[in-house]
Amino acid sequence: MDKQTRTAARLFTARINERFDVSRFVLFGSRARGDNREDSDADVAVFLRGDKGDFVEAKLAMADIAFDVLVETGIRIQPLPIWEGEWLRPDTYSNPHLLKNIAKEGLTL
Repeated sequence: MDKQTRTAARLFTARINERFDVSRFVLFGSRARGDNREDSDADVAVFLRGDKGDFVEAKLAMADIAFDVLVETGIRIQPLPIWEGEWLRPDTYSNPHLLKNIAKEGLTL
């Protein structure tokens, strides 16, 4: 992970931890694989404690924080809230293939 991504991830995770009950963060996608372009976003799975919550509400709140990080660092973070209950039962998730991809290529932040 490059220095700019690491800085943006630190800011994002610190601010998300202030607002959500997070168990962990996982970077996935091109920045995790190392084949990103300069303008690639940073996909971050935000694992939340519990079975399931309001996805849209969590996503919008996280997007607000990600926007502030973009303004400060130039890195666009694309947050993906995932509840631990969904992770443990991927068949209940809307896109089980995405969860498999995160498990395969993700880097814990």
